[in-house]
Amino acid sequence: MLPNCKQMAEQASENIDQPITGLKWFKMKLHMLMCKHCRLYNRKINLSSQAVNCIHQHHHTNEETRTKVTKAYKELHLNDKK
Repeated sequence: MLPNCKQMAEQASENIDQPITGLKWFKMKLHMLMCKHCRLYNRKINLSSQAVNCIHQHHHTNEETRTKVTKAYKELHLNDKK
């Protein structure tokens, strides 16, 4: 049985801390093939995670970093509306 959207949101969050593998990963991918809302949510949560990791790696946020992160997030949001 495939996970529902609520379960997908929980798994997307878990996947950031500990990558999902095996049958659970396969079911997650199948669900995302059919559900554009979960694909969007997964992309946004991954982008947010990458932004936080980038900021932590640099131990500060400068204007260039903020601009890059903001631009990437806006582009992702605009692409999802198409």
